[in-house]
Amino acid sequence: MPSKQKASDPVSHLLGGAVSGLCACIFVQPLDLIKTRLQQQQQAHLAFIKQSGQAGLTIAPLESTIWRTTHNIVKEGSVLSLWRGTVPTIVRNVPGAAMYFTVLNEARTLMARRKVNGLERTDTLSGTSALPKLSNTENLIAGGASRATIGFVMMPATVIKVRYESNLYNYKSMSGAFSSIFRTEGLRGLWAGFGATAMRDAPLAGLYVLFYEQSKAKLGALNASSSYFDVGAPTIHLVSGVAAGFLSTTLTHPFDMLKTRMQLKPAEYKNVFQGARKVLMEEGAIGFLDGILVRTIRKSIHSAITWTVYEEVVRWHLARKADHLA
Repeated sequence: MPSKQKASDPVSHLLGGAVSGLCACIFVQPLDLIKTRLQQQQQAHLAFIKQSGQAGLTIAPLESTIWRTTHNIVKEGSVLSLWRGTVPTIVRNVPGAAMYFTVLNEARTLMARRKVNGLERTDTLSGTSALPKLSNTENLIAGGASRATIGFVMMPATVIKVRYESNLYNYKSMSGAFSSIFRTEGLRGLWAGFGATAMRDAPLAGLYVLFYEQSKAKLGALNASSSYFDVGAPTIHLVSGVAAGFLSTTLTHPFDMLKTRMQLKPAEYKNVFQGARKVLMEEGAIGFLDGILVRTIRKSIHSAITWTVYEEVVRWHLARKADHLA
């Protein structure tokens, strides 16, 4: 049975989070870039409609698709252009993922140590998980609180990443981007869109952990009870990651759309409520789903890679540590 120390070893979770964050952000960066460009093109088209309407011009429909956007990005430079913004993504995701998984583990470990009939209880690791076993409500709270905290700390890197991915800003370096934002918008500019980000990330992370643990538990039980379903832990983590990523991303997408617009055009989208009203008035309810397809695909893949690599790295590190101490 895993010991209390083994279940909450912070070094294992820090290492697992960093490695998983690096693998995931490099692999899915093209999808992140395409999602940002699609949302940016929608904004530009809306501005054109407004100007054309005032001038009495005929307006052609927006022909913005994943394939067309990908083709235009490659045409601007090369295939490597699809990885534009990878450096700020790594700067944000690697320490961000490392801190998130460490904080999440500590939060879950603390929640697992509670009084039951006057006795202290410490939950051990669940059968296929690198995290303590908690209730649905505890998973929701731990995931949401951990993500909101780390999101605030990493917000400046997030703003720079989004602007790097767009073609509205011609930043030559991360330091140049930081200086430009600070000079023109002040500290507030470095946290542009945090409200929408928190409203997206807190429920997203909470729902993700909830769906992930539920899916993993059900697949683990099926694996143990059925002779026709025999797969390893990595496969269970991968499938659970895809399912949880799809469900949680779909439910929280409107806040991601608002977050992107607030970071690209803070003068037009000043806060969550004003931005939401602007989208509703100009585009209708369908506007809140702008970019949902590519983000859902991207997030599902990203989540599957992140959590599968994370769980396996934690298990590998704990096994090495145990062998060293034996």
